[in-house]
Amino acid sequence: MEATKKSKVIILSFLIGAICMGVIAYIGMSYGGRAHMTNIEAKILERGGALVAGSVMAVPKDESPFEKSGKGNTIFRIKYTKDGNEHLAWYRSKNQSSIISEPEEWIFPE
Repeated sequence: MEATKKSKVIILSFLIGAICMGVIAYIGMSYGGRAHMTNIEAKILERGGALVAGSVMAVPKDESPFEKSGKGNTIFRIKYTKDGNEHLAWYRSKNQSSIISEPEEWIFPE
């Protein structure tokens, strides 16, 4: 095989591999986000509430009541209604992306 043709094949193989890895990473992250939403919806329903549309937001640790959070955690601020009143809940999820994380935890108003 010619040197120029060989280098083109190598570059093309590298690009195809990079695109495949990107697609796999995107699908994995998308699946993780859906899993968190399913967990949040189930917990709010279990407590007799209903989510307010568009009210689940990922927030930084300093905007939440959690004292600790690691790279492997995502903190969600959740608005929901129960008995006609709007409430705010907090959820610290544990991701599989890092070994530095705190355990999963919920904070609900009393």
